[in-house]
Amino acid sequence: MSAPPSLIQSVGPSFSFTGYGWASALHGRASTLPPLPAAKVDLSFGDILKDLNGGLMGVAEMRLGNWGFIADAMFSQVTSGATLPGPYFSSLKLRSQTLTLQASMLYRLYSDATFDLDLGAGLRFWNLDNRLTIGPGALNLSIKHSEAESWLDPVVAARLIARIGGPWSVTLSGDIGGFDAGSRLTWQALGAVNYRWSEDWTLHAGYRALHVDYRKGRFLYDTTMHGPILAATYRF
Repeated sequence: MSAPPSLIQSVGPSFSFTGYGWASALHGRASTLPPLPAAKVDLSFGDILKDLNGGLMGVAEMRLGNWGFIADAMFSQVTSGATLPGPYFSSLKLRSQTLTLQASMLYRLYSDATFDLDLGAGLRFWNLDNRLTIGPGALNLSIKHSEAESWLDPVVAARLIARIGGPWSVTLSGDIGGFDAGSRLTWQALGAVNYRWSEDWTLHAGYRALHVDYRKGRFLYDTTMHGPILAATYRF
């Protein structure tokens, strides 16, 4: 049960850290080797998992009265390869790194025994770094091409926490932004069921989607990541 806002404002800061795993698929369009046009991307989580080198995902939150300050980081690296037909080139290797960092500030507009409602804003930073290597064949000729893009998106955000009895609760959160300041449009949505295992630990299971449409010259990244998510939060 949440304390009344007047009591919340009188207590000191609290901290939490959430580690999560996101079984995300990837769909949309993305740039390829210039001057070729953008290609359709249609990858299931199983497709991505086969080539995944590693990843790191986590959220830290500090609450101070009615204010919440949130930092979310997500990094992954995928490497895929293939053997090329013909005598001129032998192989193709693509290494792709994706990094998103988000900082948000939320204000608790309403809190009672059943609901918490937060509204706020933030910034989401993107960095995409792709490296393509085509190995030499009979002509001992190889091709290497790298492309990196970074941008920053302002977003407006909202979060609703509903307590549904005992240790159970539901979280609905999302944001929308871009507004041509970085990308044309970006948004994300998350729905999760939460189980408070103990005073310090809470477990989460839900579904998350994250979309971005960024274009600069011939570079295009118009994709949606979506899939189930599992997480655990430690409060201290």
